[in-house]
Amino acid sequence: MEIDPRLRRELTKRFEMESNKREAENTENWRKDLDAVYRKKHESMASLLIDIKALLDRMNNRVKTLTSIIKEGNEK
Repeated sequence: MEIDPRLRRELTKRFEMESNKREAENTENWRKDLDAVYRKKHESMASLLIDIKALLDRMNNRVKTLTSIIKEGNEK
């Protein structure tokens, strides 16, 4: 069974819009987190580096989680 080309274009457009919306939301959340680190009054360079490392660790954990979800989805 073939999907109508107009319906396919509409579904693709909706998917891309939703995907872009989610990407914008995620990027905004990371920007807010980074901005909080930037605005914080750090007592030393070491405390700044600790906060940056914590943010990087959270980002890495999220990437690993998403990668795992993608792999599981592809295996089904």
